Amino acid sequence: MTKLRFTIIITLITLASILLVACNEKEEVSLDNLIKTMQESSLNIEANEADVTSTHYAYDPDSKTFYFGLQFENDELPSEEQQQKIYEKFLSKASEVTTTGDWRKALESYNVTFEQLLSNNDKKTLALKKSNSDIIELVNTK
Repeated sequence: MTKLRFTIIITLITLASILLVACNEKEEVSLDNLIKTMQESSLNIEANEADVTSTHYAYDPDSKTFYFGLQFENDELPSEEQQQKIYEKFLSKASEVTTTGDWRKALESYNVTFEQLLSNNDKKTLALKKSNSDIIELVNTK
């Protein structure tokens, strides 16, 4: 009888430990999932922002840089405030796949470059989010 109690107690402790570990484990997000989600986020921006006529997305693994290209109607930029909202919406949507859900933490070690895609097939950098920073710096707003 003592042996049975001991076995039951050990089994219960083991099960409780397994449950605690399983509940506390955070799923790591692979770079592939992050890239896929960022691509989906860019399409979401294209579909839901009236001034945006097209979006393009790329990732450079050597520089750990995400590129988000936006084409605006008649090549006219929205206000700085509206641009900032678009950039933050893109990053927020993309970071939903991460354990933090906060783009400032999830993309901390990455660079993000926001570019305007012009109708003459040229582009210009509009904003940058640098590695180890949570600031989106507007660089070319006119």
